[in-house]
Amino acid sequence: MKRIIFFSTLFLISCEKNIESDYVDPKDFDYDCVEVQSYYDESVAPIMSNHCIGCHSTSNASGSLALDSFDSAVNGIMNGEVINRINMESSNPLFMPLGSEKLSQQQLEVIQNFSELLCR
Repeated sequence: MKRIIFFSTLFLISCEKNIESDYVDPKDFDYDCVEVQSYYDESVAPIMSNHCIGCHSTSNASGSLALDSFDSAVNGIMNGEVINRINMESSNPLFMPLGSEKLSQQQLEVIQNFSELLCR
């Protein structure tokens, strides 16, 4: 009887959940593009509208960069230049939005999150 209890206990102790195999790398996750579009509409578009579209609309694409639609924002953000420029110090002549204060940390995070969620 002691042997049965011993081996049963040994068997149960050796069982473990393999946490590493349960890990999902965000790079491997297939984001729902509809959800990304919704995130853009609700969170990113208002920032673009208030801080970027004055100079970066389809009709007035300063630097050949339009940011007034989902597709144009995706194209502008994918190359990394938008992220780089909005994160620069305002004293840098390449800083965006030109002639304005730096975006809030929350706004910067929204745009950074959007860049990481993009359906590639």
